[in-house]
Amino acid sequence: MVQKYTILKVLIHNSSKSHNYRQGFTLIELIVGLLIMVIVTSLAMNAFLQASTSFNKDKKNIESNQNLSAVLEIIGNDIRQSGEQINDPKFPVIKIEPADTGDMPGSSKITIRRALTSPLTLCETIIGSAAPSTAGKLIVADEAQPSTTCKVGTLATAISRTKSVKEVRDYRCKLDDLNADYSLSSTTDFCLSSKASPDKENVLAAMSDGNGNIRTFLYTDDTEETANNKYTISFTGSLSASLPNSSTYSAGTSPIYLIEERVYTLGTDNSVKLQIDGGTPTTLIKGIDQFKVSARVYGNKETKEPDTINAAAPAVAPNLLPSSRRCNTAIPYYICAFNSTTTPDDWKTLQGVKVELKAKYDPTGRAATASTEDEEKLKAVAEYFPRNVLSK
Repeated sequence: MVQKYTILKVLIHNSSKSHNYRQGFTLIELIVGLLIMVIVTSLAMNAFLQASTSFNKDKKNIESNQNLSAVLEIIGNDIRQSGEQINDPKFPVIKIEPADTGDMPGSSKITIRRALTSPLTLCETIIGSAAPSTAGKLIVADEAQPSTTCKVGTLATAISRTKSVKEVRDYRCKLDDLNADYSLSSTTDFCLSSKASPDKENVLAAMSDGNGNIRTFLYTDDTEETANNKYTISFTGSLSASLPNSSTYSAGTSPIYLIEERVYTLGTDNSVKLQIDGGTPTTLIKGIDQFKVSARVYGNKETKEPDTINAAAPAVAPNLLPSSRRCNTAIPYYICAFNSTTTPDDWKTLQGVKVELKAKYDPTGRAATASTEDEEKLKAVAEYFPRNVLSK
């Protein structure tokens, strides 16, 4: 009996110890558990914050890159189409120059031109910056001129006009009346007497001397002077010169192009602006810190050899560009100015046009200053080849 009692006592004691252990945690265990929970929560929060910051940072970079890519695509398309229907190899189709006074200092300005129709031919000689023979008018077809390029036959019959005269006039007229087909008329092909408001029958035009000088004007109307056997186009204001002009625009040889002119600049408000045909500039994209354009050119337009440095005897290599025109000394060379001086650049030497954009750094949600990695992600660079160079 004594032995059985002792065994029963041991079992009750052990059961009591197990029961006491199941009653809860000790204070030390609670403290350790709380510390572990705080550490795990802190790590999780830190990882979440880092992921959120990284996400927002990447999102801003992606948005910036998308905007930069969109602007580059717009500019790139214009560069590719530059020189369309312009057969003059020295016409300033692309002009690259430093920014104007009112634009962002250190940025570039690029002017891109293309023709909208076949060219007209000037049928009177204009020397230097002199005014035409008739104020506000240029003769583009004249039966009295000896050059056959200036004759149109019987002016009273519209269908007998040369192709270029009809094409240019039809283009301008259809700006107000898109549904009309003036080219089928056998008696008259004047534009509508009733104009849209505002009158849309105005087109930017440029007269070329074939040596890189042009005089631009706004072509606003056309007139048949049957008594004098002339066909004239009217313009507003005075003929302006895009380059210092002392050349002669000759009858029968100087072409007149209807052009589209697009000018890209970076304003002081950090926005890339587009100006079409001298109109009011429109904003393409905001938040841009840098807009630089440069031209890659051949040193020799015949052999298509790249420009090279000849420091020892620069005088024996006339194809070399002056070092003052180079953006840097890297090969191939890029010049930061093209057709911006009194000496026009040859269109055939143009190998490519490089456009560089850099978005403005936004410190919201990240470091106050951009890191080297951030700086690289804010940049976008592309080079475009004007395809019409091949046809010149």
